[in-house]
Amino acid sequence: MKVKISQLIISNFKGIKSLTVDFNDITNISGDNGTCKSSIFDAFSWLLFGKDSHDSKDFNIKTLDENGIAIPQIEHSVSGIIYRDGTQLILKRVYNEKWTRRRGSEESELTGHETLFYFNDVPLQAGEFKAKVDELVSENLFKLLTSTTAFNSLKWQDRRQVLIQIAGNISDDAVIGNLDKSQAEIISEILDKEKNLTEYKKSIAVRKKKLSDDLKLIPSRIDEVQRGIPQQEDFEKIRLDVQAKEKLLSEIELTITNEAEAYKKKTEGLQEIQGKIYELKKKRQSIEYGLQNDALRAKNEHERKTNDLNQNIDIATRSLMQVDLSDQKLTKDIEDAEKSLLGFRQKWHDISIETVEFDANQFVCPTCKRTLSAETIEEKKEQMIANFQNDQSRRMSDVQASGKQMAGLIDKFKAEKEQVKEKRESLTLELDGLRTALKFGEETALVPIQLPDQHPEWIEAGKEIDRLELQLLEIPALDVEGLKGQKATIQNEIYQLKASLGHEEVIRRGNTRINELMAEEKSLSQQISNLEKSEFAIESFTRSKMNLVEQAVNSRFVLVKFKMFNTLLNGGIEECCDCTVNGVPYPDVNSAGKIQAGIDIINTLSDHYNIYCPVWCDNRETVNVIPPTKSQLINLNVTKTPLTIN
Repeated sequence: MKVKISQLIISNFKGIKSLTVDFNDITNISGDNGTCKSSIFDAFSWLLFGKDSHDSKDFNIKTLDENGIAIPQIEHSVSGIIYRDGTQLILKRVYNEKWTRRRGSEESELTGHETLFYFNDVPLQAGEFKAKVDELVSENLFKLLTSTTAFNSLKWQDRRQVLIQIAGNISDDAVIGNLDKSQAEIISEILDKEKNLTEYKKSIAVRKKKLSDDLKLIPSRIDEVQRGIPQQEDFEKIRLDVQAKEKLLSEIELTITNEAEAYKKKTEGLQEIQGKIYELKKKRQSIEYGLQNDALRAKNEHERKTNDLNQNIDIATRSLMQVDLSDQKLTKDIEDAEKSLLGFRQKWHDISIETVEFDANQFVCPTCKRTLSAETIEEKKEQMIANFQNDQSRRMSDVQASGKQMAGLIDKFKAEKEQVKEKRESLTLELDGLRTALKFGEETALVPIQLPDQHPEWIEAGKEIDRLELQLLEIPALDVEGLKGQKATIQNEIYQLKASLGHEEVIRRGNTRINELMAEEKSLSQQISNLEKSEFAIESFTRSKMNLVEQAVNSRFVLVKFKMFNTLLNGGIEECCDCTVNGVPYPDVNSAGKIQAGIDIINTLSDHYNIYCPVWCDNRETVNVIPPTKSQLINLNVTKTPLTIN
């Protein structure tokens, strides 16, 4: 597929106010620095992808005035005519400011921006427009096919992935054929298990580290076991010594037993006397316990009575306080009631001296406003007097009834006060009696308890114990302490000899453990060696495959070559993807060489994907000759002239 740009129409884009560019198979855009050559490339990139030629979204599209301020309320747009395999496509992207006049405001203000999209003059949403552009070519691939620097700007991993795709599939069998027999067998075995060599190599590194760490610990572990092994001794001689001493021990124990039997016959009555002494001591102890219990019961009874008296005193005291409060309340109630009674009497008197007063307006006709006749007035006065007297009589009766009720309440309060007085006198007498009883109880405290040495039976039992213990002293003591000392000495010697015999087992177990650790050390070394063989085989396979890949990749290019791996000092390999031009690393190549290398790469990528897009060759003036290309070529040349396009 061939993609060619025929025309770009640029309006108010960056520093370009209005420009129409017509493109040929080879188009030269020339001019001095600052004449917007790169802006044309930016406009083309923005039209398709909304980014500038450096892949940046955040760049200033707006046209600035002489003070560097964006000119407001103008449309920024780029439209282009593009041919895809001869079919014309018209694309347009427009960037507008959105101005809004708020309610109550005379002027509009900038509230945002909007981007409009058109494809063949049909307005589209952003997603629809992107889908149309993607039909031409994906954004990432388009950059690689249009910019001479894009490919070498990728991460080396991404460059490597693209080149491996270009090189095509290199079968594992072809790579294995380049290995020696042992390595080929190892790789075949790994691949037969459907294992990924890269992941398998990582697992080998992890396992090797674990095995190496374990291997490093073996010498210290052997040294630790050796330090714990006791010194070698004559264990056979020690066993003979144990047997001899055990025989001597048996003889001493027999002698002690014989002495004890003889002593037992001499002291047949010893247990009977000891039994009597025991019974007498129990009797004395029982007497002591009885005296202590009597004293404890008397003390508990005294404390109980004292607690009861204190509790009753507290109850009587609280009751007396309650009676005093009731008396105070009744006194206050009587005073308040007597004041109320005086008020009722005064109110009765005030009502009794009230008289009728007449108002002249009361004797006027409410309808015609004329004064009533003398006869009518007299009748009305008599009626008013009668009504007044009835009301006065009723109110005096009500006040009199309330007064009588209050007088009765006063009598009730006084009667209750008298009852309270009697109760107070009763409680006072009760409290005095309780306090007297408490004082008497304290004065008549417990009588000192009887001591055991004052009890006749306790004294008599003590005398009998002394007599019996004298009888015990007359019986000769058993003297076997010397034999017991010899026995203890021999037992200690046997213990130490057997402890030394225990070293024999410790030495045996220690030597066994050392042999096990040495076998483990050998096994770990063998496992590491086997893993290293697999690791070397994988590295050889990878190196062989990379050589084949590198050859396949480099066969696709004319000028550039790619180094696909580095050989490390330890003999291992490290994946990479470094571009060279005539053996010189790409970063060190001059500008002309970089342009030539970029076009060579674009040619190979275009042939591989069968997609040919416009190639923008910046700084074209730095190179005289560039490789021929099937793609449309747009040269950006720096010259000391105004902008020209041809």
